Amino acid sequence: MDLCLIIDSSGSIRDNNPKDGSHDNWILQLEFLSTLVGAFSIGLDATRVGAVVFSEQVILEFALDAYDNANDIKNAIESIRYLGQTTNTPAALIETRRNCFGGSGDRSNVDNLAIMITDGLPFPSTRRGPAIEEAKLLRDSGVTMISIGVTDVIDPEFLKEMSSPPQKEDQNYFLAASFSALTEIAKTVVEGTCEVLKGKFHFILSQYYVNTHVQLYPSTETHEVLHFTLVQKSPCYYLGMI
Repeated sequence: MDLCLIIDSSGSIRDNNPKDGSHDNWILQLEFLSTLVGAFSIGLDATRVGAVVFSEQVILEFALDAYDNANDIKNAIESIRYLGQTTNTPAALIETRRNCFGGSGDRSNVDNLAIMITDGLPFPSTRRGPAIEEAKLLRDSGVTMISIGVTDVIDPEFLKEMSSPPQKEDQNYFLAASFSALTEIAKTVVEGTCEVLKGKFHFILSQYYVNTHVQLYPSTETHEVLHFTLVQKSPCYYLGMI
């Protein structure tokens, strides 16, 4: 599988940091994405990961073939520079379609998944319609799209229109009340992603996935799961979802 992350880096993210300085919203978002990537077995012959970062600017942060292991990708995600400014969602989707999936490292013989995370609507508001149109073009090109909205400013209908069918909350799109609440939805996002991919993708369940995520699934028999290092099954299978 080829996975492209579409990461909102607009000004509102840090503008809404808590006044007591208890955490940095941008850092929490990057840590969440780093954890999410750990759900996949990373490698040039397994899951490849690229990243597009957007505010008013849009940057292909790294291409699909830039890194061949999970640790390097996690480090790359956690090192992404914050941009600020407005929210040019349509341009981010264009960049994803043309230069992440259409660029270096993109494979024609594997399935494509895009995960977009944003804390609000496109800005200015005239970008909403073009964003919806660009999301459709991305999906029509064969990309499965999942959207994640953070804070109560998010419009669920917009997230729904960004996502792939069946466009169900907690399956194709997800809501978190705040950046600090992202950890609370991590399990739901992983499970929802499994539902979308189930029957379409076959993953390798890596030891890294188990070590990182087994604490999210207390019902899982740890002593059984930890015996698996590489298993050619969907992770959903081992979480009792199939």
